[in-house]
Amino acid sequence: MDKEALLVDSFKKVFESMNNEGIKESVDKNGIDQFISNCALLAATTGAASGFGGFTTMVIGVPADVINNVIQQFRVTLGVIYYKKGVYKVSFSEFMTIVGLSVGVEIGASITKSVMISIANKILIRLSASTAGKAIPFLGAAIGGSVNYGFIKAIGSAVKKVDMSDIVFKAYLEQNDSNDVTGLLPELK
Repeated sequence: MDKEALLVDSFKKVFESMNNEGIKESVDKNGIDQFISNCALLAATTGAASGFGGFTTMVIGVPADVINNVIQQFRVTLGVIYYKKGVYKVSFSEFMTIVGLSVGVEIGASITKSVMISIANKILIRLSASTAGKAIPFLGAAIGGSVNYGFIKAIGSAVKKVDMSDIVFKAYLEQNDSNDVTGLLPELK
């Protein structure tokens, strides 16, 4: 399996592991802004942990930190999709379109491997900002935690700004078990 296929497969596995129903319930219970803040705090936790002991914990912690950041970014994206469109089950392709738009990747008619690589590069560039600072014990915890928190909050803001009014999610009809298209009209939120 080549690197590109491995990357796509990794993103897909993270996406498929999402608890869509739990995300929906959390957004319903706490609101979208609190949901984003909670995800940011979860990301900050691994950022702080990976930088707490300096280089020693950084070596082991950074891979876990990157994975957790991607998970939190995906959770935030699904939460915002639900908040804006009322849909909490979307296809991987539809989802990656929103992720790509939120990180500034130009998306064509379909999600290709090169688009996935562009999305991954944008994510990794943003996450690498705190890596060097994590090598300094204790200070690395503050740097890692604050950068991760800011990253997820910024992703939440970016996803909320994505114009989804023209996006029709295929799962909408399945999820609502209806042929009524009135729900496909843009919402005013």
